[in-house]
Amino acid sequence: MAVKIDIIKEKNFNIEFIYSPLFEMLCSIHVLVKPEHHLERIAWAEEISAKIPSKLYKTLNKFGMKTSHWCVVMDMCNIYDECDDFNIMAAINFLQDLNIKDFNKFFLKYAEDRIELFNKEEKTEMVLALKEYYLNYFERELRFMEPLLIRCLKRESEKCSKLGIVAYVDKLHGRIEVTKEAFLFHKYKLYQIPFSDVKRIVVRISSFINPHLLMDYGDDMVQFTANAHLSEGKDDVPMDLLKLMKALSDETRLKIIRRLHESRASTQSLAKDLKLTEACISKHLKILYDTELVYKERVGNYIYYYLNKFYIDAIPLTIYEYIG
Repeated sequence: MAVKIDIIKEKNFNIEFIYSPLFEMLCSIHVLVKPEHHLERIAWAEEISAKIPSKLYKTLNKFGMKTSHWCVVMDMCNIYDECDDFNIMAAINFLQDLNIKDFNKFFLKYAEDRIELFNKEEKTEMVLALKEYYLNYFERELRFMEPLLIRCLKRESEKCSKLGIVAYVDKLHGRIEVTKEAFLFHKYKLYQIPFSDVKRIVVRISSFINPHLLMDYGDDMVQFTANAHLSEGKDDVPMDLLKLMKALSDETRLKIIRRLHESRASTQSLAKDLKLTEACISKHLKILYDTELVYKERVGNYIYYYLNKFYIDAIPLTIYEYIG
């Protein structure tokens, strides 16, 4: 059974405060495979990474690359109520029993972001990895966090009761804006959700996902995530932001980005276009690939590089997440 902490009803909306242990576990895996900008959880990620076997970490990272670092999988909780079960193993077993067509439902709206569907073998491998991670590592973490998360979510519902739904949502995150007619989400692009499209609002809680603005929408529903600050953050510049800025601070790499914006290219064609050696181009491509500004695909005997337009669009967001 899902744990609904509270349901508040107003004239136009119902807002539900839902605690989901599977959702929190997926948020933790997101941090585990991409920890750099989660300053409150870097020490946690380092500690857990040292404990888990390299095979499990590689599997979690592999599926992270396939699912936008597990953020897409989190949407399962908004499609299937069973994923919000207080018994996290029951939620994982539900995913295991789900047929592949229904399992892939939540990927469909991300087609333009190059999110690929799963096959049966990948689904099985992912579910087994979730079970191993939970039983051997996350179960102990959750025992400590769960009472605190539920308490934090109760506080959120109390705030909402005092402020009213619209005013509460407006204060939930610095990049959420509420107008007279719509919710606006300032992410890598502007999401505008008219009030007329929303009947149900879901608020979840996570101690891992800060500083992201984590949201979802669909079928008369919009979902927000409240942040529970269980750890003290470091006053550091996130390593992934530093790497991104360094990757962009080079004339040759900027020229490569401009060239790839036109069309895909191989190392050889880039070397010819920019009048540089292939070794020089390879060095720059590696830096761009490591920061996810480009991705690659083998076609016959050649490896072609493509501009990751999704990540280019997200550069302002990455900066805003740091400056608050």
